[in-house]
Amino acid sequence: MQGDEFAELKADIASNGLHEPIWLHPDGSIIDGRNRHRACLETGTKPRFRTWNGGGSLVSFVVSMNLHRRHLSSSQRAAIALDVLPMLEAENPPGRPSENSQRIDQLSGRNTDQAAKILVTNRQYVSDAKRIQEQAPELLEQVRSGGLTIPQAKRELKERKREERREENRQLVAAAPEPVVMADGQTFQTIVLDPPWDWGDEGDVDQFGRARPTYVTMSIDEIAALPVPKLAADNAHIYLWITNRSLPKGFHLLERWGFRYITTLTWCKPHFGMGNYFRGSTEHILFGVKGSLPLLRKDVGTWFSAPRPGKHSGKPPELYELVESCSPGPWLEMFSRTERPGWVVWGAEVGNHL
Repeated sequence: MQGDEFAELKADIASNGLHEPIWLHPDGSIIDGRNRHRACLETGTKPRFRTWNGGGSLVSFVVSMNLHRRHLSSSQRAAIALDVLPMLEAENPPGRPSENSQRIDQLSGRNTDQAAKILVTNRQYVSDAKRIQEQAPELLEQVRSGGLTIPQAKRELKERKREERREENRQLVAAAPEPVVMADGQTFQTIVLDPPWDWGDEGDVDQFGRARPTYVTMSIDEIAALPVPKLAADNAHIYLWITNRSLPKGFHLLERWGFRYITTLTWCKPHFGMGNYFRGSTEHILFGVKGSLPLLRKDVGTWFSAPRPGKHSGKPPELYELVESCSPGPWLEMFSRTERPGWVVWGAEVGNHL
């Protein structure tokens, strides 16, 4: 203790005497109460001593004596458990270097269990705290001070790793050749595309209710012939924008391009659109997988809400934020209508042509 905290302890002891005894090791050394002993000496108060009986774990005894005096969260206790671990390892050394690694791992696991038990916290929190200390020690200090919980620190660490991956992808894309060359060799682990559908084969020509596109459209055969199989890596994700009416086309395209359909993501729009029958208020993205490629996260549902962008057939930026967090780069967007940092984009409106 230093400063005001120690001054308050001295004032309390001077006024009320020493409430809790100072604990000694059988060898006479102080094992709990150094600050109280110092305060007694400086205030002229007679100290009271008790001697530990030497049974059980000294670390456990000292921690238990101090823990009840502090109001700590489970996350803070887990951070303190990391300080206790070396003491427990000193009490329970693995033995000779010739002992096998499995024995050492078992002892380490038991020490972690004991540290969690002594600190009255979650064992997983202790393991998480250890990982946070290794990868971002400044976050663990915030946990110690009560500024962050273990789950909050884990989320921050996860987001940092995602940003590192995004930056790696941005650098990879920046160093990539032109898109036309990419079709001859460069592949992508994530492809997003919003084809310029020709709805004439759906019986909607000149029918009221369908908003007319201002761009050149493509037939289903022309879209199916796109070089998506060449652009996709052996293990890849695809996000195919699709309207309710065109869903059958989308399933056909995924199969044609070599992707397994997995699920449908749904964009819930804030208000009704046009429609010949029901008024459209949703749009979908067919999600498919080629090869084997898990998501980067497992906490995302199958729908999201976002406002409509200003331009006709524009897509919300929220989808691309979701894609970046769920699917690894390099990322390719086909028929893009705007530049996107960290992505390779193809589309007449951004100056690239297929």
